[in-house]
Amino acid sequence: MKNLKKAFIALIALTFVLATSCATSAGSKTAAASLTKTQERMLWKISGTDKNGNPSTVYVQGTIHLGDDRLAVSDNVNKLFLSADRRLGEISTSDYPKIQEKTIEMMIESVKAAEGRDFRKELSDKDNAFLLSIFPAETLDQYALFEPWVTNLLISQSILVTAGLDVNKALDTYFVNYASANGLDTQGLDTLQTQLDIIKFGNWNEQVEILSETIKSFSEPDELEKATKEISDMYEAYINDDVAKIAKIIDSSKKSETDIEKRYNKMIWNDRNEAWAELIAQYLNEGGTTFIFAGCGHFTGKESVFTELQKNKVLK
Repeated sequence: MKNLKKAFIALIALTFVLATSCATSAGSKTAAASLTKTQERMLWKISGTDKNGNPSTVYVQGTIHLGDDRLAVSDNVNKLFLSADRRLGEISTSDYPKIQEKTIEMMIESVKAAEGRDFRKELSDKDNAFLLSIFPAETLDQYALFEPWVTNLLISQSILVTAGLDVNKALDTYFVNYASANGLDTQGLDTLQTQLDIIKFGNWNEQVEILSETIKSFSEPDELEKATKEISDMYEAYINDDVAKIAKIIDSSKKSETDIEKRYNKMIWNDRNEAWAELIAQYLNEGGTTFIFAGCGHFTGKESVFTELQKNKVLK
């Protein structure tokens, strides 16, 4: 990827560590719903009617998958979360305990898929020197048994530490824990496999190319400073409830220059936004109140979930 921003904005858009598509009932005709941005930080309200003509509401709490002590949830949002008829995060409560197990399985499969190839042989001397500067030689020998995406993920996650933010303080983690503390479950907008597929995106050659670009961005001080600033700027915009700035950053990150970038953006943004829009349409049709908490990048800028809902005439 020619710009590290694309990779890291995408990483933020994923649930930490690492689609289900449902349509509205056939033949049901309801009036288009209205969308309102509330006074709460990154919280939208969709007001519509269900298949029986009764009021139907979906709250969308845009999140960011890292945080600090400023990332607090108001009493009002907590009440909306608890009183909802259904709650959805990016993955379900039942999927969270499976993350470590599935990641290990995916890494074992990665060793088989590597078929004895060593990605270091396809990197430049400069790239390999950088890897040796951050990983002990014996550790790097172990990483080289896997496909390149594993090492790329390990390097990429360090940008979050560099930016001074903590995934354990993310709102997604908060809502999952809050639901558990109150004996509630959360459903998933994505399957766990959807998010795992994004992490291991690309064939061998594409993963090597992506890894090389990541190394370049980390090994060049100016690029690292730029990437860190972009993450910090996005987080500050989130804290300040600056929807316009978030939209600008997200739209900029979606600009595709290569076939790899186009396919990656389609997987992480377009496909998921379309699927999520169909789920929201389904829940509006079913009725009651739904509370969704998911990455704010999916609800801002061009081609967002809300844009998909408008295209489908679910939203005015």
